[in-house]
Amino acid sequence: MLGAASISLVLHVLEPERSALVALLSGLGPEDWALPTECPAYSVKGVATHLLGDDLSLLSRQRDQAIDGTTLLATDLPDADFPTLLDTFNDRWVSAAAFFSVELLIEHLRLTGQWTAAYYRAVDPAAPGEPVELFGAHGSNSPFWQAIGREYLERWVHHSQIRRALSLDSLAERQFLAPGIEVSGAVGHVDPQIPREDEDDWALGPVVLGPAGQTADILTRAHTSDEVRALASGPAEAVALLAAVAGRT
Repeated sequence: MLGAASISLVLHVLEPERSALVALLSGLGPEDWALPTECPAYSVKGVATHLLGDDLSLLSRQRDQAIDGTTLLATDLPDADFPTLLDTFNDRWVSAAAFFSVELLIEHLRLTGQWTAAYYRAVDPAAPGEPVELFGAHGSNSPFWQAIGREYLERWVHHSQIRRALSLDSLAERQFLAPGIEVSGAVGHVDPQIPREDEDDWALGPVVLGPAGQTADILTRAHTSDEVRALASGPAEAVALLAAVAGRT
């Protein structure tokens, strides 16, 4: 199972994933940037802007030890819970940065992709960092490899959402899918099953997700919970748990 000793699987793919995203965005026309995505409030440009905000946020709070944006926002919204603070922070950033030209947005994504990859390669993956709720932490420090894994999963999901908005397939190439399913397995505390090149089905523990494209769709939230239950196979309780976590609301 993915951990501090094996997080290099994710580190090696951070820059290729960002390069693939930058190449994709560089070829878009004005009408493409305005297309709606599965994130109801965000166009393709909005999701790309959100990704840039993620990069700037993690570099500021993790690398540079600045006060994080949700803590600052809590002074304006003292009664808000963390999900509300996070959603508000993200929405305000995307709205405030809407004036960015697409050229500037692409160039910043290229730079912050390089900066975050360099930073994550330099940190001790076993060292304590910020709590990562995705892995079950609540207020306590998490090992840094979990923050690295979370950030890759975030990028993989949003990159795939942009691709689907453009009527393209999810990011399902083996080099991107393998670290994605490894992180997903670590989150769910189950061993992923990565097939040989001549085999088809990918799995998380006892749940068979199917061939690469379908697996990428499920893990990057292309489907509702009902659709996930129909596509995946395995013990009913395990499939229902996956559907609840991976299903798109």
